[in-house]
Amino acid sequence: MRRLVVDGQFEAGARITERQVSDLFDCTAATAREVFHLLEKAGAITQSARRGARVVDQASAPPDNVFVVWRHLSRLIWSELERAAAAPPPWTPPSASNRSRRLEAIEQRLAVMAWLANSPRLGQILGRLAMHLAIVAPERLAEAEASLAR
Repeated sequence: MRRLVVDGQFEAGARITERQVSDLFDCTAATAREVFHLLEKAGAITQSARRGARVVDQASAPPDNVFVVWRHLSRLIWSELERAAAAPPPWTPPSASNRSRRLEAIEQRLAVMAWLANSPRLGQILGRLAMHLAIVAPERLAEAEASLAR
């Protein structure tokens, strides 16, 4: 389900129902609710009482604002790495055009950087921002990838 959201099968702002998830994956309503919980935790959807779930959109995650925060936090993780005298291994962003594969590569890179910098929460926050960028501004993923490749 995550891949479908990230790759645009459910567009930014689209409403997703338990029934859609249940039918699509032939699962129970309880499993669909768990999927919603995990997607919300990852930052891919928002849920509200009596309104259901929606894929994040530009109103809930304005791309320019998200990228400003991304720039500041990516600089912070690099400074934490310098302070810890740790250097992540060289990294080349994937050449895949598939958004979900690119996002997975970014998340893996962030996990390594956060571990080396001893800042797991910072890595989680950057991962959530990367998710927002992949959904609402996929054209900015290259900038995010470049900021992690230095």
